[in-house]
Amino acid sequence: MIMMIIAAMEGEDNKAFMLNLYRDYYGLVRKTVYNITHDADNVEDLINDTFIKLIEKISLIRTLESCRLAAYVVYTSKSVAINYIKHKSVQRKHAYYGGDTDLTEKVPDLEDTIEERIIHHEEMEEMGNAILRLPEKQKDLLYFKYILGMADAEIAETFGIAPGSVRQYLTRARKEAQKLMDKEMSTRAE
Repeated sequence: MIMMIIAAMEGEDNKAFMLNLYRDYYGLVRKTVYNITHDADNVEDLINDTFIKLIEKISLIRTLESCRLAAYVVYTSKSVAINYIKHKSVQRKHAYYGGDTDLTEKVPDLEDTIEERIIHHEEMEEMGNAILRLPEKQKDLLYFKYILGMADAEIAETFGIAPGSVRQYLTRARKEAQKLMDKEMSTRAE
């Protein structure tokens, strides 16, 4: 494609200059673009984009010395590659599942969700009531661990118990709370 663009350019001087530029810097542009994108499928398109950008600035690059020209070509190819990556990132961010995927399958049934929320809320309320009926030490253990997020060592220090025993005390407190919840639920069921 780039060859057709170069062929359509005005002025034989400009055509010859761009053909030489393309021949001399093709490998460098390819390496630069690939090292940034790692996308072998689109590297040729990105090379063409780079040379199109260079054609747009032909009056500037004709004035550059060889080392500055090489730097300018590398800079342009890096810019094209980085813009490509940014564009791909935006596309991925805004992509949807696809035409063959029915998104309505992913939406939860609203009635089930409301029912589940009510049940969850009732269970949490029952758990709170059960915890309130626990002995003070067990209430404090659960509060320190799950509400305050204290480490076992801190809990052990607070209660004056061995750090290895904290887990046992927590297990007992949870089991006791579960028993109280089960007892409450069985009396409600009767």
